[in-house]
Amino acid sequence: MGTHFYLSSLRCNHSSARASNARKKETMEIESTSKRSAILALYAMNFLTSSGFGAFGVIMPLYMRDSGVSFAGLGLAFSAFGIVMGATGMFFGAHSDVIGRKPYLVLSLILRTVVTFFYTQAASTVDFVILNALSGLSTSLSSAIVPALMTDLTKDSERGRRFGGMGGFGWMGTGLGYFLGGALSQIFGYFWSFMFLTVLMLVSCFLILLLVPSYRLPTKERFNLALAKQLSPNLKIWLIITFFSSLVMGPVEVMVIPLYAVQPGPLGIDKMIFGSFMSISYILTSSTQFIGGSMADKYGRRKLASLFRLSSAPFIMVQPLFPYFAYFASMYILEGIGEGLSQPCNNAMIASSVRTEHRGFDYSIVNLSGNVGGTIGFLALGSTLDTIGFTYPFVIRALAYIFMAILIYLKLKD
Repeated sequence: MGTHFYLSSLRCNHSSARASNARKKETMEIESTSKRSAILALYAMNFLTSSGFGAFGVIMPLYMRDSGVSFAGLGLAFSAFGIVMGATGMFFGAHSDVIGRKPYLVLSLILRTVVTFFYTQAASTVDFVILNALSGLSTSLSSAIVPALMTDLTKDSERGRRFGGMGGFGWMGTGLGYFLGGALSQIFGYFWSFMFLTVLMLVSCFLILLLVPSYRLPTKERFNLALAKQLSPNLKIWLIITFFSSLVMGPVEVMVIPLYAVQPGPLGIDKMIFGSFMSISYILTSSTQFIGGSMADKYGRRKLASLFRLSSAPFIMVQPLFPYFAYFASMYILEGIGEGLSQPCNNAMIASSVRTEHRGFDYSIVNLSGNVGGTIGFLALGSTLDTIGFTYPFVIRALAYIFMAILIYLKLKD
């Protein structure tokens, strides 16, 4: 009797264990499917929003100049974006560690949709400064949250590949956006260009609402500047690198290159040709993000990031030496290959340097460093471009890339 009871208990326990394991397996499969859907939604959102960014890269400086805004006005408007983004980003990033990433990401896309529509009504420097400041606010809601969410969703061993995928789709979207910005503004004018970008932002918002669940970390520490004292040594180095990268990259890409290329710039090409070229170059470079992401997970991220960043510098420096479109285009594409390969390595190292319980806050500190650098760069370039011309910004950017490559190799740890 006792033996029968014992055997029955064993069978019962075994059945319970199998049922429990089946439930755990089912739960893990559901979570895995949910995470895959969320990652794909982030890829799609990054593609669409980057398409909008690429189109802005063509439309905004030309639209502002056609509206009578001076170079100094351009610098002021673009710096307003960075100032507001830097001033508010830390709060949103840190608070997302408490309430979750999704609410701020959705709010960011809603605000960006509204602001993009109101660009159709802008006509003066003041209008552009206000709208760019609101764009900075919308970006501050998401800039730290998107990479923090991707870090939440992935393991360290696959982050190079995942960030490479996100960057690849992002650069592909930027490339498509440059073509769309040039083509739409040339054919339909600025109004319908902004209306199209408004639709892109709205679609992105619905993707996040439908496919990204609310991930929330167990931290109870709210926004607190004292948290910055506990940053990892690697992340402190990244603050310096991000500052210099934003100081020289954004201003040259957004202000110098469109005005250098498009009539009456030195290259003398029209908006559609410029948009098409930028589209092709970004789409070609996007493939290097996927390659760089795979390499980052297999080889030393620090050495690869330093090598690829260093390889971009010579091609940046020689871009303005000869005012011929074919020469400029080939140098720009070669620069972009090195830049594209380095980005997944950079992002994977940053993801490994942030603290698990304070990812939103740590990413917001990195973004703040970039905002400060970008703001200084836009103000400095906007106030001096009429005097120094187009050559010096390219040279300064190349020298900054060499400095960053050395800093990555000597000071960072994998």
